Amino acid sequence: MKNHMKTIYLFLIFMLCLIFISGCSPQKKTIMKLNGKKEISINISDIYKEEGTNVENYQIEGTVNTSKEGTYTLNYTYEDQTLTRTVHVVDPNRITTNLNGSKDTYVKEGDPYVESGCHSIDKKDGNLSDRVKISGNVDTEVPGDYKVTYRVTNSAGYTSETIRNVHVIAKEKFQPVKNGVPVLMYHYVYTDKDQPEHWNNNYIKDTELKKQLKYLRSEHFYYPSWTELRAYIDGKISLPKKSVILTFDDGQKGFLKYGIPLFEKYKVPVTSFVIAKNDGKKKIQKYASPYVSFQSHSYGMHVGGSSIGHGGIIFNMTKEQIVKDLKKCQKIVQNTEAFAYPYGDVSENGISAVEETGFLCAFNTHNGKVRPSDNPYDLTRVRICGDYSFAQFKILVNQTR
Repeated sequence: MKNHMKTIYLFLIFMLCLIFISGCSPQKKTIMKLNGKKEISINISDIYKEEGTNVENYQIEGTVNTSKEGTYTLNYTYEDQTLTRTVHVVDPNRITTNLNGSKDTYVKEGDPYVESGCHSIDKKDGNLSDRVKISGNVDTEVPGDYKVTYRVTNSAGYTSETIRNVHVIAKEKFQPVKNGVPVLMYHYVYTDKDQPEHWNNNYIKDTELKKQLKYLRSEHFYYPSWTELRAYIDGKISLPKKSVILTFDDGQKGFLKYGIPLFEKYKVPVTSFVIAKNDGKKKIQKYASPYVSFQSHSYGMHVGGSSIGHGGIIFNMTKEQIVKDLKKCQKIVQNTEAFAYPYGDVSENGISAVEETGFLCAFNTHNGKVRPSDNPYDLTRVRICGDYSFAQFKILVNQTR
């Protein structure tokens, strides 16, 4: 009996020791982890939802103001541990990307695919075109539909993506241009409530422009890029039958204010030839649009100064002076696809300078369409005047002469 009691006593002592040892041993430490991602982006004015951490008793420092674009830092503390989350509040409308030419690009089977590229403008960062990443493959030997994607990221961390649909058309179904491509030349837009002090036929009323764009849209016209036009001139590609390019000279306020909304409404691409000296940078930033390509009308050569041609100063300038002006303009416009000679005056020095500075096409103001084998640095356009009838407009764009 005594031995039995002794055994029980020793067992109890042993169990008490185990309990004591267990109570004194260090408990496993809880490691704090973030719920959700360490770095996130949300659109301005969206609601920020705090996901916290895997532990309940953490402390958080910092706030996220979703009404103001910026980068915000949140610090999480639990005991001796600290974690950080970065939140980017971004404006998705800061970046405007316009595809050069038509969003739906048509290629004849067997022709090379011409990558027309795009222009991306950020309200704060400015021109982002050199940051654009292009992806996607087009096999022009196989008729079908392809996609080319353009991605660009701004300084706030927001990424914009634009897609071009490329349609490779079988040779027997492709209907090509036969009588040349009309590059339409406009100048100014006015409205009933905002009329020019001295009207001339360079002004077109907004209602007439609307009628023309509505017609082009309903008749499914095609709008080649400048890269496509140059390849067409060089005889490398064919262009679809209903091809037309629209251009506005000078960057006039009526076009910017009343014209651009119409181009956006009817989804018709247009080129604005900007005189960079006249608030060029401000205009490009303010009026950036998916349907407007801003191109060069020189920096400061849109002035008189000679008795030749239309009297433009270009005839009194050396090649070096013209190159200097064009490069100054390019720093602002940052596009070198197309150039419109000021006053339409073309000199030998001007042609040489335009070629040296990397332009694909350059235009005078003589009336005519663009055809294969034309001089790409002395091209004609089709003038559209404000007093033309709608019937005249249809004749000009339908290539019947």
